[in-house]
Amino acid sequence: MSKSVYCFLIIGFIAAQEILSQSWVQTSTTPVGGGVTDLLVRSNGDILATVGSFNWPSVAGGVRKSTDGGQIWQNVASAFNGRTIEEAFDGNLYASIWFYPQNEGLYRSTDGGNAWGSPIYSVPSGNNIFSIAIKQGSPNYSIFAGTRNGVMRSTDSGISFQSANNGIPSNSWVRDLEIDSSGIIAAATTNGLFTSTNNGDLWEQATGIPASDTTVTLLFDYPLSNQDGNDSRLYTGSQNGYIYQSFFESRYLSAVILTVFGDGEVASIFGTYLLTESKKINAVVVYPTGGDVGGVYVTNDTRAGFLKENDGLPANPKVSALSGRVVQTRSGEEVEMFAGLYENTSTGAKIYKRTFVVGVENISSDIPDEYNLEQNYPNPFNPATTIQFSIPEQSFVKLEVFNTLGEKITTLVSEELNAGNYKYEWKAENLSSGIYCYTLTANNFSQSKKLVFLK
Repeated sequence: MSKSVYCFLIIGFIAAQEILSQSWVQTSTTPVGGGVTDLLVRSNGDILATVGSFNWPSVAGGVRKSTDGGQIWQNVASAFNGRTIEEAFDGNLYASIWFYPQNEGLYRSTDGGNAWGSPIYSVPSGNNIFSIAIKQGSPNYSIFAGTRNGVMRSTDSGISFQSANNGIPSNSWVRDLEIDSSGIIAAATTNGLFTSTNNGDLWEQATGIPASDTTVTLLFDYPLSNQDGNDSRLYTGSQNGYIYQSFFESRYLSAVILTVFGDGEVASIFGTYLLTESKKINAVVVYPTGGDVGGVYVTNDTRAGFLKENDGLPANPKVSALSGRVVQTRSGEEVEMFAGLYENTSTGAKIYKRTFVVGVENISSDIPDEYNLEQNYPNPFNPATTIQFSIPEQSFVKLEVFNTLGEKITTLVSEELNAGNYKYEWKAENLSSGIYCYTLTANNFSQSKKLVFLK
């Protein structure tokens, strides 16, 4: 059964910028650079971006920092190229920066990215540093740098570096490095996925990934409940648009395909935990190499697949980096996510922000007889209202809000839910006064109702 309601009246003027505030919104200013190569959002809200140059030295690359959500960007390191940035367990920052004509180097900042000093390690001419990982230890900690010629490692907190490539083919570019909570190190390379259980002394290659598919990015994902399988997993994104998953039980050495994005490179995988809601948000950015696949894909459950969430982004966006943080609010938790573009133009380092709210709550264990969408309450409202709905069977549910022109304002729910009765509290403080429609879609059911927002 399908039901629908159409809205025709607008109270007040709905400005485009206010509508897009519920979607991706470009930061007030654009950091100098031809494109974003990596993003880091710190828990205090600071955003740091490494950027490449364009028509050097006309437009410099390097490292940019914002302490106000992207209203102002500081050029904290102006260089030919900034390639990647990482935050260590002690709060120090590490970045790969190429201050041409010097060789590319690994730099450390001890003041939140304001100053970078001299390199703690420099690669020879013709080499690059693609990835960085730091492993906690006492009295010394280990630093790993992924280069064109494999892994370089320091076991004395960055005083000296040596090659640590035993088991990795000599011609491997190490595109990403990550360390799980047990100390296993993973390396995404041009020759597949490798892991090490002994601090990089020996690497073993994972099966299931074709040699023709360069691995690009990694994310360790940890279970929140028994429903997750109680086994940590590793997501590996590839140049051919594949995401592979492997599990701790096999030391991440047996990879299988999870998701395929055709004609694009999986440039970054992001994950975060909403502990109050006991849920996770995972997101993937796909850099298009052909076809209309570019953009950001988001899910609350990787087993249910990813949903493209490009509202507010350019068409087929060249998204190259993704980062975010969890923000505590009076009504729960929100995820602030930032996406960086690499457009390879004089203003190609654009950065967009979007807030994702995971707040659907099961309010009854009773199994309803039919699908139903209730009228929101209070209505009219300012700024919060509650929407309740019922689903009689396990379903993939979408709850979305539209303006009277049929343009989507935001997606409130997009996930697999068990049969039950649910409610969602929505805060619409960034919108203009007006009439909006909210729509529940599940299986073959669709129903819409009107809501009125009055400031």
